[in-house]
Amino acid sequence: MKERLAARMDREGPITFEAFLETVLYDEEEGYYRAGKPDGRDYYTSPEIGPLFGGTIARYVEAFCESLGVKSITILELGGASGRLASGLVSALDRACLDGYFIFDRCIERACGPVQWIRSLDRARLGGDAVFVVANEFFDALPFHRVAGRQGAIQEIYVGHGEGFFEEIGPMSNGLKAYLARYPVFLQDGQVSEVTRSGLPILERVSSLVERGCFLIFDYGYHQAEVASGGFFDGSLLGYRSFRIRDDLFEHLGQTDITHHVNLDHLTAMLVDLRWRKEGEVDQWRFLQRAGMLELLAASSEKERLAAKWLINPEGLGSTISVLGFSKGLSIPMPGFGRS
Repeated sequence: MKERLAARMDREGPITFEAFLETVLYDEEEGYYRAGKPDGRDYYTSPEIGPLFGGTIARYVEAFCESLGVKSITILELGGASGRLASGLVSALDRACLDGYFIFDRCIERACGPVQWIRSLDRARLGGDAVFVVANEFFDALPFHRVAGRQGAIQEIYVGHGEGFFEEIGPMSNGLKAYLARYPVFLQDGQVSEVTRSGLPILERVSSLVERGCFLIFDYGYHQAEVASGGFFDGSLLGYRSFRIRDDLFEHLGQTDITHHVNLDHLTAMLVDLRWRKEGEVDQWRFLQRAGMLELLAASSEKERLAAKWLINPEGLGSTISVLGFSKGLSIPMPGFGRS
């Protein structure tokens, strides 16, 4: 991979960070996610910590169906390559009729029982009375641009190659410039941030498929107000390998997960533009408690209870992950967000 990237940069010059990550993360032969995320590799997601996460989302789906008065539902999960969330959710459903479960993952196409992994959203057959879309740590795994504030203007950070890989600041690429014209960022001089432009076409396609349903998003993120006040001054770029944060991002390419925090204001603005209504935003621990995880704990094994505490502990993952709820075509509010 290093040789191919170096040859491309030597031939074309520096490339955007998004283009660099497109290869590093999603190259079909050597990308980090070439076969999806292996279970428990380099870091744990909430579904991998224990089955109660999926079981709690199943309770939420059933409460959603009952409040909406629907009997069948189709679930579309964005990401979810390991299948842990799908497995826990499907096995815990007992009152709602599942019309289909699709996992959109660019690198996998297979089926296991009612769950189908699809590489293209065009293959999602979203039937049933409503659609439930869920994305757990999906947007922070997408390729992203990097930008920096310079003398009152926004410039882009590129990746080039000489004696090794290096970063270089230059004018914004055309695609990024068009995106920021719609969804701007405001940076102090010297401040760095990430921009996830690659999420927009995915959201556009999902939105075109859903007429009536809800969208639950679990992810690491921040708001523009935090950035404007100097938070995340150097950006939120992180590398994970062997359960440790890594700074040597140009080493071990294809073997290190390179991620970032999501601009939640951008994410919200894109979905609102696509006719979704924001229902609310809460910390994960609070959402899981409202969705019924505490009731499930009572009937769980000690091992499952200990694992679940990490998810609902305000000092653990429970407070570092945000949950955003959006609805489309619904006359009633989504449960769990307190909208009246």
